[in-house]
Amino acid sequence: MENVKNTTLSFTLPEAWQEGDFFGCASLGFAGVRGEEKMTFAHTPQGIVLSGGYQKILAEAKGLSPKAALVFFGNAGGENRFLRELYSLLRCPMVGGGAAMNGTVGGLITGGAEACVFLLTDENYKVETEYQNIHRHELGTVKVDFDEADPRTVTAIDGQEPKAWLDGQKAALGFSSEDFEHFTLSDLKGVNAHLSFDGKNVLSGRDLEHEMIARYVLPEEVYPSVFPFYNDGENAIVPGCAGLKGICGELAPVASLGLYLFGEVCMTESGPEFGNLMLSKIRFIKK
Repeated sequence: MENVKNTTLSFTLPEAWQEGDFFGCASLGFAGVRGEEKMTFAHTPQGIVLSGGYQKILAEAKGLSPKAALVFFGNAGGENRFLRELYSLLRCPMVGGGAAMNGTVGGLITGGAEACVFLLTDENYKVETEYQNIHRHELGTVKVDFDEADPRTVTAIDGQEPKAWLDGQKAALGFSSEDFEHFTLSDLKGVNAHLSFDGKNVLSGRDLEHEMIARYVLPEEVYPSVFPFYNDGENAIVPGCAGLKGICGELAPVASLGLYLFGEVCMTESGPEFGNLMLSKIRFIKK
């Protein structure tokens, strides 16, 4: 296991990703920033870096007591389960997300494996976390069916063929059947899934749950919701969804280090959850 050390937290565009003397992952651009291939956080806090397969990280995390954790994933799947197991060991705030991919190439994270974790041990900092679901309009709960061995492929929604159900809901709201960003499902904690259709199946970017909430956001509501969350301060790292960038467009300059990732780690009241189409945040506050 690596020793405690001051750690540079840096992020690059997917096509610019190279391993270096820093902890981070690939981001699909940076909120409010144009023309930069790499962004580095203003602080270099002390901590421990763990990377590799899920089981290796869990084994190395046993017995540690960090103040907080940054968790980035290499697009390997199984993120929800890993987060719950990691939280059961560490019981600390967790924020992060899934690395942006370079085309079809994933794993653009420190260590190049399933996950990497920065454990904050620095006594000079306290942290605050926050998350936001901009899909504030709720249509109620729905029953979601899926094979327990494959919790990311939908087999039915409220007893109906899932694509037909989604198309009907979207049509009633004036959305295109191809629009999987303004309309979605969330878990009961308010953490979204990003659904898609591969021509045969409706797929989810996170593990599904059998009871979920149908939600939507109006196009004119997106930017006014997204911009203030990113525009926090230089003490904040803000993992947000690349899917939100697609419906929001480029932001005006923001003070935080804002990321566009393929999934977000949201610190809910009952622990961290991996989701999609979300905004998450961690503030490093010097004491």
